[in-house]
Amino acid sequence: MAIKKESCGWKALVFACRFFGIATALVFWGVGVEYLYYARVFGVYFLAVAILTSFLEVVFLLDHVIEICVSRTSILVRLWDAVQWLDDWKKGALYFVFLAPPCFVRPFEALLGVISGIFLVVTGILYMLKTFKTNKDEEDDDASYEANATYDSLSISYIRFEDGPEDLEASISNPVAGPTGTGMTSVADQSEILDL
Repeated sequence: MAIKKESCGWKALVFACRFFGIATALVFWGVGVEYLYYARVFGVYFLAVAILTSFLEVVFLLDHVIEICVSRTSILVRLWDAVQWLDDWKKGALYFVFLAPPCFVRPFEALLGVISGIFLVVTGILYMLKTFKTNKDEEDDDASYEANATYDSLSISYIRFEDGPEDLEASISNPVAGPTGTGMTSVADQSEILDL
């Protein structure tokens, strides 16, 4: 098994995505609670976005728990795969296009809403950039798969075994010397072969 080498830039991008994602969720929790405390109806939106972003940002932690605790054949794993499908550019588009614009609706009334909207835009852009890392990883996995081909494929079997299959078939149908020395195997030898 080859060890994947990641550049420092990709590691920093993944760290930035996770950091800004969790920070965005915390900001939305704070803004939502404060707006509801001061009886502003818009606080319900901020709390709903806080719940959604909190869940989407802890998916990478829950993934390890699901992988260890749940069987691969379970229906829960299929549902979890659907949740994981919503990553990279899809999560970025959700944050940037759908969830961020309402934060800028009344900027003079809700300055904290604008700040949380900026956090959401930055997080969305980072997730869109993370798509390039995911695509690069998939290309690297495909290249390593092709480099680690097995002897099961026909072209590699010709490289590994110089004499082709026709020589092998000829030696099986016309054995030169069996255990009895006659060139043919005896009935006893054939039953031993069948027992194996």
